[in-house]
Amino acid sequence: MIESLEKIKKSISKVILFGAGDLGKLAFYALKKNNIKVDFFCDSNEKKHNKDYLGVKIISPKELSLLEKDAHIFMCNSQYIEVVSNLLKKLEFSNIYDLVNLLKNTDFSDCNLDQNLFSPPSIERQIALHEQNCLKANRNIHKKLYVSNIDIVITERCSLKCRDCSNLMQYYHRPQNAEHETLFKATDKLMKCIDNLYEFRILGGDPFMNKKMYEVVNKVVEYKNVEQIVVYTNATILPKDENFKCLKNKKVRLHITNYGLMSRKHDELVNLCQKNKIKFVSERVKKWQDVGTINFEKKTEEQLENLFKNCCANNLLTLFDGKLYRCPTAAHGVKLKAIPEDLNDIVELGSSKLDLKQLKDKIKEFYYNKKFISACSYCKGRDYGFGEIDAAIQTKKPLTFPNSIEKN
Repeated sequence: MIESLEKIKKSISKVILFGAGDLGKLAFYALKKNNIKVDFFCDSNEKKHNKDYLGVKIISPKELSLLEKDAHIFMCNSQYIEVVSNLLKKLEFSNIYDLVNLLKNTDFSDCNLDQNLFSPPSIERQIALHEQNCLKANRNIHKKLYVSNIDIVITERCSLKCRDCSNLMQYYHRPQNAEHETLFKATDKLMKCIDNLYEFRILGGDPFMNKKMYEVVNKVVEYKNVEQIVVYTNATILPKDENFKCLKNKKVRLHITNYGLMSRKHDELVNLCQKNKIKFVSERVKKWQDVGTINFEKKTEEQLENLFKNCCANNLLTLFDGKLYRCPTAAHGVKLKAIPEDLNDIVELGSSKLDLKQLKDKIKEFYYNKKFISACSYCKGRDYGFGEIDAAIQTKKPLTFPNSIEKN
C-alpha cells in the first residue's frame, strides 16, 4: 500500500472514494494524512448524488464511468465489496484498491471524529469487517471457509415491541428462548467446518431477556477459530450475575443500540461497562430501513439477483433452531410461517447426516455462491439506499401476517 500511495501522489489522475459513508470518511482522513487529495466520492444511492460529503462532491456510477480509466478508486464499503469490484472492472478501471492496509496503518486519534460512530473499538471493527469481506470476494481463497458474521439467535423475546423490526420480532405471539443443547450441537459442527470466523453476533430479541445467555457466550468464546463475540442490546435491561460476568471476557464486546428515551438504561449500562472495563460500542440510531414487513411479490430472476447482491445482509449467516440461513428475514420468516421453507436455502447442522467435509463443502457453496434465496421474493430488500423510517416505533400488541399459517 505504501508503494501505491507514492504512485498516487505522483499521479495526475483523479482519486475517488466509492462509498460516501463511515468507511469513506475514514478513507478520506487516512488519505488526507498522506497528503492525497480526494477528487470525488461515488455512491450508488441516488439520494446522495450531487451533494457534498466532507466538502467533496458525490457523483453517480454513471458519472464515474465518464472519467479516465487510470483514476485511482478506493472501495469504501464492507457489504458490497464484490458488487463494487465487479462494477469497476466492468467499467474498465485499472487502479482499484481496498482499504485494509491504508486504514490499519492510520492513527485516527487526532481526526476529531464523532466518538459515537468512530471510537477506537468501532474503527477496529469496521476495518476488520471490511477485511473479512474482501477475503470473501477474493475467489482465490475459497479453498478455505472464511466467514465475517454469524448471528446466533438465542431468544425471540424482546423488551421492546418495535413495529418495523427487520428481524420480525414484532410478529412473535409466544416468543421462546433457544434450546441450548440443539444450539451447541449445531455450533460444534459449524465451527469444525469454518477456518476462520470474525465474529459471532449474539442477539434476539434482546439477549438479556434470556437469563442463561451466559451459557452461550461462555460456550462460543472457547472456539479458537472465532475472533470475537458481539452481544447486541437495546439498553433497556441491565445484565446481572453470570450474564454480566461473561461480558468481561476479552473476546466479548457489547454493542449498545441507543434509541434515546426508549433505551432507558443506556447511561447506567455505559457507566457499568466503563467501571468494569467491558469493551462496548454505543450507537445512536434514529432511522431504520423500511423493511419490517413480509409480502410476496413475483420477481424475475434478474430482479432477485439484484436484490440479493445489493442487500446489506448478504454477508451474514443466521443460526436459528439448529439451522443455518442466509439472512435473519429468511430465518424468522420461515419460523413464523410467513415464508415457505425451502430446503435449498437452509443448511441443517444439528440433524445433518453429512460428514464434515461434505458439510463444509455445502456451507461454502451456500455462503459463497448463492445468487439469491426464495425469501427474496417476500422481502422489499435491505439496500442501504432504501426508504428510511423513524426507528423503534412501538406497537402495543404483537402483529400478525395476513398470510401466515398460524401464530407463533
